[in-house]
Amino acid sequence: MRNISFDNPYWLFILIPLAAGVLIPFFISIRKDNRSKSVIASLILHVLILILVGLGVAGTVITTVMTRTEVWVVADLSYSANKSTEDIDRYLAEIRDNLPNNSELGVICFGKDYTVHTELGAELTSVKDAKVDQSATDIATAIEYAGTLFSEDAIKRVILITDGRETVSEDVSGMVAAVEGLVARNIAIDAMYLDSNLDASAREAQLTGVDFHAATYLNHETTADALVQVSFDTRGIVSLYRGGEKLIDRAVELTQGYNVVNFALPTDQAGEFDYELRVSVEGDESSYNNQYSFTQTVSGDIRVLMLASKAEDIAAAHTLFGERAHLDVVMIAAKQSEFNAAKERFKDSESVTVWEDPKKIPCSVEELCLYDEILLASVDIREVYNVSAFIESVETVVSQYGKSLVTVGDAKIQNKTDESLESLEDMLPVKFGNSAQDPKLYTIVIDVSRSMFTASRLSVAKQAAIHLLSLLNDEDDVIVVTFAGTVDVLQNTTKASNREDIAKKIMAIDPEQGTSVGGGLAAAIEKMLAQDHDKKQVMLISDGMNYTAEKIEINGKVMTPVQIADYMYQNDVYVSAMNPYNQEAAGIKLLQDIAHAAGGEYYYIKDEAALTELIFTDIADDVTESVIEKETPVHIKKPLDDVMEGISYLPAIHGYVHSKAKVSAETVLTVDYEKIKHKNGEDSTVNIVEVPLYAYWKYGNGHVASFTSTLSGEWVKAWQGDAGQGLLSNLFEANIPEEKHDTPYTVSVEYDGVYTNVEIIPAILSPETLVDVTVTSPDGKSSTERLTFDASRYFYQFEAPTLGKYTVAVVYTAKNGTFTSQSDFFISYSPEYDRFANFDASMLYAAIRHRGTVKEDTIPSLVNDAERVATYRLTFTVPFMIAAVALYVLDIIIRKIKWSDIRGLFKRTGR
Repeated sequence: MRNISFDNPYWLFILIPLAAGVLIPFFISIRKDNRSKSVIASLILHVLILILVGLGVAGTVITTVMTRTEVWVVADLSYSANKSTEDIDRYLAEIRDNLPNNSELGVICFGKDYTVHTELGAELTSVKDAKVDQSATDIATAIEYAGTLFSEDAIKRVILITDGRETVSEDVSGMVAAVEGLVARNIAIDAMYLDSNLDASAREAQLTGVDFHAATYLNHETTADALVQVSFDTRGIVSLYRGGEKLIDRAVELTQGYNVVNFALPTDQAGEFDYELRVSVEGDESSYNNQYSFTQTVSGDIRVLMLASKAEDIAAAHTLFGERAHLDVVMIAAKQSEFNAAKERFKDSESVTVWEDPKKIPCSVEELCLYDEILLASVDIREVYNVSAFIESVETVVSQYGKSLVTVGDAKIQNKTDESLESLEDMLPVKFGNSAQDPKLYTIVIDVSRSMFTASRLSVAKQAAIHLLSLLNDEDDVIVVTFAGTVDVLQNTTKASNREDIAKKIMAIDPEQGTSVGGGLAAAIEKMLAQDHDKKQVMLISDGMNYTAEKIEINGKVMTPVQIADYMYQNDVYVSAMNPYNQEAAGIKLLQDIAHAAGGEYYYIKDEAALTELIFTDIADDVTESVIEKETPVHIKKPLDDVMEGISYLPAIHGYVHSKAKVSAETVLTVDYEKIKHKNGEDSTVNIVEVPLYAYWKYGNGHVASFTSTLSGEWVKAWQGDAGQGLLSNLFEANIPEEKHDTPYTVSVEYDGVYTNVEIIPAILSPETLVDVTVTSPDGKSSTERLTFDASRYFYQFEAPTLGKYTVAVVYTAKNGTFTSQSDFFISYSPEYDRFANFDASMLYAAIRHRGTVKEDTIPSLVNDAERVATYRLTFTVPFMIAAVALYVLDIIIRKIKWSDIRGLFKRTGR
């Protein structure tokens, strides 16, 4: 390619006076009647001379580009970007028109695959005619392929046009590697971003996902929650199919954004069932993603591990569960007569197994995960063989694998401090023990000085105060005082049941200037002496750094903080002190002296995590009664709870174990506990407090419930009728886990558009465990691979190129047995068809980085680096001047010789 330029372009202006000097005299002096051919020829020669002179002095140069430039445009024609084909064509035309000299342009179109749409140098045609697989976007592979098409001696350039959404891979690493590969081969790369976001006027609906339980139980209520996403307010039909047969059409009002449509799944038959959900909306622009398939397994078996001490309780549980459940029973500290009675009663039963050796109780996660419910029926849990391992494993299978734990009657854990029982106490929705004694008055005094901001002391102090609130009984009274240089009563006397509101106030505390420990204690004693409580206690939470001069006057006497603590002790107010991680000796000593003077305890807490293990021994419940044996009416507190289905009235109970419901527990049934208040040695009024009879809560992924009476015997003698037995039957039915899980590991299967990732996380980490995975694709082909242990999991990835049902079967061989599981999942569509996906240029910027440019509305610069372009330069100044002189000589000859002489000359020559 050639290019004309001028070294001194401003000399071109010389043509203006030269032209005037030639043309003006001609038109003035030469009239029509005296114009001759020689005059006209001379004029033409003069014009040519002045042009040659002008071009010569301007330094006319013709530059020829010797280096060839090759440009490949890699254009995204996947489904998400396909609506931008007109923009792509326009960009291609602009690129073609702005190419450097000696350039050739080629076009590659891509989606899941790629194709050369326009060869280098060929005429451009619309990308609408390109044939690519639109079901995915593989940017990395397309630009890698473009890098193989360049000539060795050419300047190489790739321009990527895409919406930046890579559906073949979830991260940008593949694109980064592809870009680095091009740069290593001296290939420049730039990118242009296409905005493929859904237009505001678009009408689109899709099924984004379905939430369901992959495995459940016969006749167990379960739902499929379809997530329907629409871009406009409309009405639609969501349909549920099972095995290809339509079960229900549901007309729904859909609002812009996400909508959840619930379907109750039938569980009246055991087996494996394939479901499909479909959404239909009038005006929907795309039929993709309008269906979603899933598989659910319904199991007809329930396995229960029961710990009992009485044959009568086993019989009651068998009756309540029915024949559908199999009970494995371990008798704990049972009398020989009870054991013999149980063995004789169930010797021919296929649904109850009474184990001979109580030491064979399942203690590992592998063993316990085979059970759906674990039932503790009036047993002293401390008598369980290897109780620590048992409770630890129970906590794991409940919290991680969604099992249910049900306690009935007395587990003998009231106010015990055995470490082995702490996890069990934490799991239960009730706190066993005498929690309804006379209300006490607690004042929490919190240091909010600037020094408390050091090492997160104030944060620890706040959490400590909230932890203390959680330990108090609902009927206890609470005061909160804060102090720095000044004192503030943050919370006047209120019930501990208002702990959530109190906690909000505590969390909102900000540090202030100054410190007056004595002022905080003085405010506390002033408030507390005005209250009528038999037991009064203070918890001082401070770092003890008392910088403010103490001149606190009480009853006309100036006192130090330690003297104030002694004064409080003399007035039956006990003061304990908690140090939130201050290691300075002065602060520690002051707090210890205050606690000693006031008959309290000194606590040192190094961080918030330590609070969970803190037991404030000076406020622990004093157990006076744990078992209540008297006829007591039952109150139904939550009549709409599942356990109350079909029951509107319950007869009185004749005995229960005293407890208190924890804050987050759902208390369905309560009974009245009567406590006689003692004052000055004489009986006074009766205080009635409602305590739980049946309460439950979610614990991790599982469920824990406590029924504080028994399954059989005198306590429930009035419950032998339909109502009582119905309630107990419902109790066990309601506590069946939400999802059936029988393995000591979890399996998660995620599809990223092309590949499927299988992650297996075991409960017990052991490199000796063997894990084999078998994948069966929709065409029936299977492949098996043994996985290796990777730190905390087993991982497997396989390509899932076709839509349909895939099955992932796992064989898990551990020390305590071999376990198998099967996960079925459907690939209903490619993520490429998600019209609601968010698009931006961030992935392009992350991939290109400093290697090139990313343009969002214009084409990139196509100017080559001058150092890389080889050219040949031809200057015409001298030739033009020579030609001008020659023409000038010719002009003289023409003007001096007549035409007749010229003609005669040629005639003579002709002779």
